[in-house]
Amino acid sequence: MILKRKIIIFIFGIFGIFFVVKSQALTTSAFLKLDRAPNIEDEEPLSIFPHLIHQRMFACFRCHPSIFSYGRDTYTHKDFDSGKYCGECHNGSVAWHIDDVECETCHLE
Repeated sequence: MILKRKIIIFIFGIFGIFFVVKSQALTTSAFLKLDRAPNIEDEEPLSIFPHLIHQRMFACFRCHPSIFSYGRDTYTHKDFDSGKYCGECHNGSVAWHIDDVECETCHLE
């Protein structure tokens, strides 16, 4: 009887966590403007991140919090090139590589 109660509580807990994560994801903008690192010159164009597209293709926990923390961070192209943040998947084997697309794919002008 106690084991059955623990299993039921566990199942409701899992569904509760899933609901909270999904409800927070739905409040995120479809496109996110990524902040520049403070030491980056103003001439470098801002980049955007199509969060909604990624959200529909992957579960939130695919990227959060292992690759990206929740909330706003700053990223550099050097991070991307060294396989961090976006570069974790955009390496040519999981998703397109930076050399395969035009700069305007991510950067606003």
